[in-house]
Amino acid sequence: MEEGRRRTPGAPGQETGGIGMLVLRAWMWFVPAALLIVSVAFSAIAAADSDWALLAAMLLMGLFAIALLVLHWWLLYRFGGRQETGDGRQVK
Repeated sequence: MEEGRRRTPGAPGQETGGIGMLVLRAWMWFVPAALLIVSVAFSAIAAADSDWALLAAMLLMGLFAIALLVLHWWLLYRFGGRQETGDGRQVK
């Protein structure tokens, strides 16, 4: 077995997830990252137009995107399954 591959705790030889888990993980990373990128872009536009209310709203949206990224990272780390090391031990 390759080191670092995720395994289902009760089913040796079967990888966890499949296409559904891949889509879920991509979605959990894409949405907050896209939100952060869009908020930075609109913050630059708001600053160029001296629209301070919109700039403040975009900064709040950027902070929310960062918080969402941290939450999703924690969820994937916490509930992403167990990893088996090369010597047969399972690590959470």
